[in-house]
Amino acid sequence: MLSPKNEDFLQIDKEKLEKIKSYMANSKSQNTQKSYSSDWKHFTDWCSLHQRSPLPANAGTLCLYLSELAETHKFSTLKRRLASINQAHRFKHLPPPSKFIEVQTLMEGIKREIGSHQKPKTALMLQVLPEMIGKMDTHSLIGIRDKAILLLGFALASRRSELVAINIEDLEVNSFGMDVKIRETKTKNDDLVKGVIFTYNEYCPVKATQAWIEAANITSGALFRSIDRHGNVKERLGDKSISLIIKKYIEALGMNEKDFAAHSLRSGLSTSAAMMGMTEMAIMKQTGHKTREMVDRYVQAGLRYKNNASSILKHL
Repeated sequence: MLSPKNEDFLQIDKEKLEKIKSYMANSKSQNTQKSYSSDWKHFTDWCSLHQRSPLPANAGTLCLYLSELAETHKFSTLKRRLASINQAHRFKHLPPPSKFIEVQTLMEGIKREIGSHQKPKTALMLQVLPEMIGKMDTHSLIGIRDKAILLLGFALASRRSELVAINIEDLEVNSFGMDVKIRETKTKNDDLVKGVIFTYNEYCPVKATQAWIEAANITSGALFRSIDRHGNVKERLGDKSISLIIKKYIEALGMNEKDFAAHSLRSGLSTSAAMMGMTEMAIMKQTGHKTREMVDRYVQAGLRYKNNASSILKHL
């Protein structure tokens, strides 16, 4: 992360330098860091194959790399790869290659050619939750866990990284429900605490979470964990497992599992809440969004069938 040749850091003792490195390493979420690392490896491997310098990368190298990538990848992937390459250059105190006018022009052309719209995954709507839970064996350890994941993930409008990062110590039950401290926040909101209320029915996220904690005998550390084929509770669940769990029960309902992913929980809560008349502010408070732009999409989707003008056909 830090260059040892940087004079600003030469006079800092080793212990303090390691602490600085630790803080800087935590400036991005673990998922983002993994993406940067993976993207940078892909770029350096490509440069090695084509005998080009990855650092610093010139405009010609970037344009050739991105134009080849555009033949097989989405525009969103190109943007992420370019961001990763920029990050690597910044850490070496080099100007980010995306500033080259040739690279900017190329990206604009690719955007026009292949489009920047990414088809979102289908929102997991409120009315589908009981059907999915109905497909679970809630007497088994896996079923108890999956029910808690589904209900708590929906209630929190969680990103998958946020959901699997929750520890027992992040939960605080009170007379209204449960406060949950969110650690792996994309928005870097260190004080983000979300509330989940008791619903006093079989779909209560608080009770489902408590049932999982008791069944798995978890006393500290990771909340959601993997379970081996012998029924042993193991290490913290990986974030990709959230998508797999959702897809498993969606497929059991006879629906297309490819249309759903972990983000379906987040968009599902937002869209369902909008359909039921919740305000944008209330939805943003739960999702953790800082701006209205993304939430507005969920709200518009939720309101599409509420007070819809086409309903006049019912009066024929």
